Amino acid sequence: MNSMNRLTDIPLTLTFILLATFMPTFCLANKSTPSLFTPEIKREITTLDSLLTHSHTFVEQKEERISALRKKYNANTDAAHRYWIVSDLYDEYCAYDSDSAMYYADRAINLAHQLNRRDLVDEMELNKAYIYSATGMLTEAENLLARINPDSLSTRLALQYCDRMLFLSTHRDQYLDRRYDNTRMYSMQMDSLLKNARKSITPDNPKFIWLMGWSSLSSKKEAAEAIPIVRNRVDSYDYSTRGNAMDAWVLAKLYERIGDSEKYLKYLILSAQADVRSSNKEIASLEEVVQLLYDLGDYEHANFYLNYCISWTKEYKSRVRTGRLAELQRKTLGAINESIEHQTKLNRIYIYILIFVLAILIASVLYILRQNKKLKASRINLSEANAALSSKVDELQSIRSQLHLANEKLHESYITAHNTARQLSEINDSKEQYIANIFTICSNYISSHEEFRANIHKLLTARKFEQAMQLVNSPELSYEEIKQLYANFDKIFLQLYPDFVADFNTLLREEEQISLKKSDTLTTELRIYALVRLGLNDSVKIARFLHCSVQTVYNTRQRTRNKAAIPREEFALRVRSLGKPTL
Repeated sequence: MNSMNRLTDIPLTLTFILLATFMPTFCLANKSTPSLFTPEIKREITTLDSLLTHSHTFVEQKEERISALRKKYNANTDAAHRYWIVSDLYDEYCAYDSDSAMYYADRAINLAHQLNRRDLVDEMELNKAYIYSATGMLTEAENLLARINPDSLSTRLALQYCDRMLFLSTHRDQYLDRRYDNTRMYSMQMDSLLKNARKSITPDNPKFIWLMGWSSLSSKKEAAEAIPIVRNRVDSYDYSTRGNAMDAWVLAKLYERIGDSEKYLKYLILSAQADVRSSNKEIASLEEVVQLLYDLGDYEHANFYLNYCISWTKEYKSRVRTGRLAELQRKTLGAINESIEHQTKLNRIYIYILIFVLAILIASVLYILRQNKKLKASRINLSEANAALSSKVDELQSIRSQLHLANEKLHESYITAHNTARQLSEINDSKEQYIANIFTICSNYISSHEEFRANIHKLLTARKFEQAMQLVNSPELSYEEIKQLYANFDKIFLQLYPDFVADFNTLLREEEQISLKKSDTLTTELRIYALVRLGLNDSVKIARFLHCSVQTVYNTRQRTRNKAAIPREEFALRVRSLGKPTL
């Protein structure tokens, strides 16, 4: 039989060797590209995926805000109020719908003319320049900004003018695919504007982080110095507004400037999250995230995000981004197709391997079946012999089990009898000792009274009535007898119940537990409850036994119950059960 088993194991062993050789490679080939991201980046990507999946919720919230502003606009007739409502509508639309944003910018300009407010006209002209730049109408944006004299603007509008020039410059560079060397990140004109803006901007300005971050991109040193300031502000954001998105984006660019690719990707993702939460369709961060993921080989995520970018760009009508995204989509889909083709080739190879392994398995099964036929006859004979042997073994096992049970019962009976005899012996010894003690106490009490009677008789016989009267009235004799009574009671009780004090303390709160000054002398409180333990619960009888007032007994019991760690009504019952065996 052993030789047959070894023959059966040969094809199985060969099959397992083949599987162990090829399956790890097969699994690795079919596994998606291993992620090179840190746990923090993975967590932020998961959050971004979830936000994109539920982006319609944020769009609905924005539409509700826009609808409320429209109703508010229609309900107002005052030009000033209408201007500020239209300004709010522009803010909602500027990164959401370029056509609507341009419409409300024009309407705001008309209202500003009605109010004769040149500063408001300039502000809305700057806002129009933003829309022109964002949608790729770069010439129109440049002409519009050329008509505005920056020297005539207030400090706030001058900073906004710098921001619009920066926006136009970066979009023109993207459109023309213009790149700068490592010594600078933008044109010399923008460098001059940003330096002037940085001199006048204050930290409380909403654009402070944005413009300060951009102005620090001129060199790696300035970028490294600006990062702690920008990061301190950005890390406190909840990434829910367009401003949060812009500040997180410029922090990402600062990290890119110093070569920290991990932080660069992290803050780009956080910026993209803010874009999604604020329904910003003039996306920049998500587009850069797509490019980075493509470079890292994560084509699935890159394509997933790219579809959103293209959809939002079409809705926003951005000419600048459409061409770039189309080219990026072409490269991404090409990479995905190459990966699929490569995977298909690998799958074909492994299918052939699996067919080969399957053929070996089939041959192994046939071989095993043939061997099983040979083994079947031997197994039948062995089965019959085993059945007979098993029957005898079962009988023997049954007899052993019965004998074992009988031995266990006999041993238990012996131990029980031995323990019972020992306990009875101890009880008898204790009873004899306590009877002797009680007779001794009674004898001493009678002798004491006989001596006292003899002394009285002697004094009366000698006619010493006054001394006899003093002896009768002396409290010292009674006090000594009571003291002796207490001592004898304490000694006998503690012999009977050596653990009574410790057990009694378990019924009291920890801070109220009793400590004996002498190990063989009870306190009045313990004597009272020692009598309760012996079954004497009546305060009057306890007072007689201890030769004290009933009020003393009552007050002592009341104080003790107040110190109990258990319900007061259960205290006396629990005392009476102390030291009793639990069956």
